[in-house]
Amino acid sequence: MNAAAAASRPGTSLRRRLLAAILLPLGLIFVLSVVLDYRLARETADGAFDQSLADAVFDLAAHLSPGVPDVAVEMTSEGEAMLRSSPDGRVFFSVRDAAGRLLAGDAELPALPAGEAGRPRFHDGQFSGETVRYAVLRTDAGHGATVTISVAETLGKRQRASRRILAAMMVPSAVLLLATLVAVYVGVQRGLAPLDDIEAEIGRRSARELHEIELPAVPQEVRPMLTRLNDLLALLREAAAAQQRFLAGAAHQLRTPLAGLQTQVELAAHEGRFDGSPERLARIDEAIGRMGHLVQQLLTYAQAEPAAALTRRHEPVDLKALVEQAASLFLDQALAKRIDIGFEPGAATVSGVPWLLREALSNLIDNALRYTPAGGVVTVGSGQTAGRPWLRVVDNGPGIPAAERERVFERFYRVAGTHGDGVGLGLAIVREIAALHQAEIRLDDAPEGGLMVSLIFPAAGA
Repeated sequence: MNAAAAASRPGTSLRRRLLAAILLPLGLIFVLSVVLDYRLARETADGAFDQSLADAVFDLAAHLSPGVPDVAVEMTSEGEAMLRSSPDGRVFFSVRDAAGRLLAGDAELPALPAGEAGRPRFHDGQFSGETVRYAVLRTDAGHGATVTISVAETLGKRQRASRRILAAMMVPSAVLLLATLVAVYVGVQRGLAPLDDIEAEIGRRSARELHEIELPAVPQEVRPMLTRLNDLLALLREAAAAQQRFLAGAAHQLRTPLAGLQTQVELAAHEGRFDGSPERLARIDEAIGRMGHLVQQLLTYAQAEPAAALTRRHEPVDLKALVEQAASLFLDQALAKRIDIGFEPGAATVSGVPWLLREALSNLIDNALRYTPAGGVVTVGSGQTAGRPWLRVVDNGPGIPAAERERVFERFYRVAGTHGDGVGLGLAIVREIAALHQAEIRLDDAPEGGLMVSLIFPAAGA
């Protein structure tokens, strides 16, 4: 499978697809450019070397001396040495008359076809075990005598020139290609940066944050997709709002008959209808209390659901003041159950929604009082550790087994065999509120037995 096919496979990142779509053609263009430029430069260099070889042929022709009956080659030993000198190879030559007799030079040099009169003809061949380039010229030496001049040169300097040309072309081209690759990569990264911003913005949201995604800086190519996504978010908001309205409406509607039922039971008790069955009255009263508690928690849950929108308007909340306020709210309930409730407020401030945090603390205290047996102890406190504020409720009740501590956050879930009149919504509400405040909720064994529930908030500025 080639790189282009691999880049187009399902699941391949858009960044890789763009880089492959740009870099593969760019690499092909680079290779073709180098090949074509090298061939052109090589042809130009070979033309220059051929001209030098032709000049050597004409130089030999200039040393011909016509004679009767033979033509002579008047060349000194120094001149011949200069002709044969080559820094990267060897030069061979021969001068022959019309009959093919050698007048000067190397006798072993083969006789090759010459070009038209006055123009040398070039050949490639082998001589003395080496590849050589020939230039062959037939010229008139005077008095009707015709002479054939051949000059052969090994390819050493041509090969050296080819290597230099290739290096001179490859190095700048490679640097240019590398710079282009970097520019393309940076360009793709910057071009896709808005998508990364959108991904980060969506990733920061909780399941309750269904507001629209802002579009001002979004590229035109992505805008239709985000528009459709915003339409979907709008539908989800409408569905969530309808569900919340139904839940809140049902809870409100339940309050009226419950209040009426409570009144009728109290009137019947006042008239002595339950004088013979006080236990029945107690059970009815307990059932009505549980139903009232359930309705109240449903209302709280319905209010917590849309509270994500409020988290954008956080304000400083004094946790110490929350704990002090809870003392007056739950003191009577604790006394009625003969539970020793203590409050240890410590200085701590968080950024949040006051009424939501108040509901979270109230649910934790209410849970502790419901499940702690008579004569037990409940301690409510606040404080700060390592820069992180916290709220804490500790009791010496039955606690929660470690295997159940994740499930108790599910709505309406209660640990099997647990005594108490809870409905299984308290910790679910606390978890929702903790998530909206980016707080950590921990369930641990209390030092003296029972359960310790902690809400630990992020450090200031985190």
